[in-house]
Amino acid sequence: MGNKEERIRTFEMAARVLKAVAHPVRVEIINLLSQTKRLSVNELKEKLNITQSMTSQHLAQLRNTGLLGASKEANVCYYYILNKNVLKLLNCIKNCS
Repeated sequence: MGNKEERIRTFEMAARVLKAVAHPVRVEIINLLSQTKRLSVNELKEKLNITQSMTSQHLAQLRNTGLLGASKEANVCYYYILNKNVLKLLNCIKNCS
C-alpha cells in the first residue's frame, strides 16, 4: 500500500469520509442528490424538513470532505455529488445490514 506516510494519509482521509457520512441527515442528503442531478439548499431544506442553518452545516461538512460540489447561479447555490465513490460506500453499508 505504499510507504508509511501514504498509508497514514489514506487512513486519515478514510476517517474524514466516514465521519462525514456518519450522520443520518448527511446520508439522506447524499441519497437525495443521488436521485437528482443537483438540488439547491432551499430544496434540500424542504425535503429534509430541517432549518436552512442545519442544512448548510451538513452540506459544508460534506463539501469540505470533497464528497459534494457546489455551483452558484444568481443567488442560488446548487449542490451535487462530486465523488461518486460515496455511493459505493453507502451501497456497501446497505448490503451489510
